[in-house]
Amino acid sequence: MRAIGIILFPIALAGAVSAVSAFPFPARAEEEKPLVLLTEAAHPPYAYLSDKGEMVGFEIELMNAVCARIKRACVFKHREFDRLAPSLLAGKGDAIVSSLDITDERREKFLLSEPYFRMPSLFVARKDEVPKELTPEALANLSIGALRDSPFASLAEARFPNSQLSTYSTQIEANLDLAADRVDLVIGDEMSLRDWLKTAPEASCCVAAGRVDDPDRIAGEGFAVLFRKG
Repeated sequence: MRAIGIILFPIALAGAVSAVSAFPFPARAEEEKPLVLLTEAAHPPYAYLSDKGEMVGFEIELMNAVCARIKRACVFKHREFDRLAPSLLAGKGDAIVSSLDITDERREKFLLSEPYFRMPSLFVARKDEVPKELTPEALANLSIGALRDSPFASLAEARFPNSQLSTYSTQIEANLDLAADRVDLVIGDEMSLRDWLKTAPEASCCVAAGRVDDPDRIAGEGFAVLFRKG
């Protein structure tokens, strides 16, 4: 378990297990068959491969606890992100557990569990360029890196309209541009960014600059488990 998980995982896990366990999981004709859970094991500390090649992380622990509570065997299968939804719709899994935000589009296509996790948004900056305040005025004309089409990009765009938003296909690309001094800040979910700060060699340049206020929940309702409809 990574250091960040020792602090945050137990706090988050108890409520998350209750939220997900309440969902009526799909029944199988043969109850001895395990539930197949699809995830992209490339997002520490949520789901990733250990040095032994085993899937580990918060969401793996969460679903193992859920499966124990509902007395069902479960297996995890890795899928690239863009294959998660097609695989579920094609019947190649029973659910997706992969840090997926609750959105109207996903509600239309899938059944969603109650939110099992909502992580605050965090700004990270280089140590020698930490803004004194995280206000729209203080960040005007600064560049902010964010994951493309993510709730954090939406939050940055809405809260900091006079900043320059740069979006990336992965969070790590945004982080690397911060380390290389190509953007002034990055925004993302707190757990992932603190994990990067603690574990990535290139992150020695950088430090947490502070959380981002989101009273209107622009960054979303949280993560949910996705199931097929019908």
